[in-house]
Amino acid sequence: MVVFIVIYGFMKKIDIYDTFIDGVKESFSMIFNLFPTFIAMILAINLFINSGVLDFILSFLKPIFTMIKVPVQILPLALVRPISGSASLAYLNNIFSTYGPDSYLGLLGSVIQGCTDTTLYVISLYFGSVGIKKIRYSLFGGLCADLIGIVASIILVNLLFT
Repeated sequence: MVVFIVIYGFMKKIDIYDTFIDGVKESFSMIFNLFPTFIAMILAINLFINSGVLDFILSFLKPIFTMIKVPVQILPLALVRPISGSASLAYLNNIFSTYGPDSYLGLLGSVIQGCTDTTLYVISLYFGSVGIKKIRYSLFGGLCADLIGIVASIILVNLLFT
């Protein structure tokens, strides 16, 4: 890809080095614009995870998931995944360490990790980088897609691996 870009720039008689330097200069201003949004997002994630809100939500949802025979050990991963990719990877690593990567929970966690996205991260970072303040239906649509991904993961893992 890099070689193609260099050859294309050479064929179009573009000063590749100066264009690259201009792009680097432009990226610094973008990084400074994103920095406050990124810090606020990290603070919000840490507050959510460390405040006990996650444990409260889990205690409320545990009877429901027990009734529909979905393992409650997957709930932290499913709840944290739309918020933080690194936190959800930490939960997935914990599942792998405790139950094994080839276990039902390991497979289910892996499929959930692959079927969902870090919706709040994407919205805050990408929308913040271009200055969009009103997200309209993006958050609702993204969280609905995550919920559909989680439900589809549970159904597919039950159909294919049990």
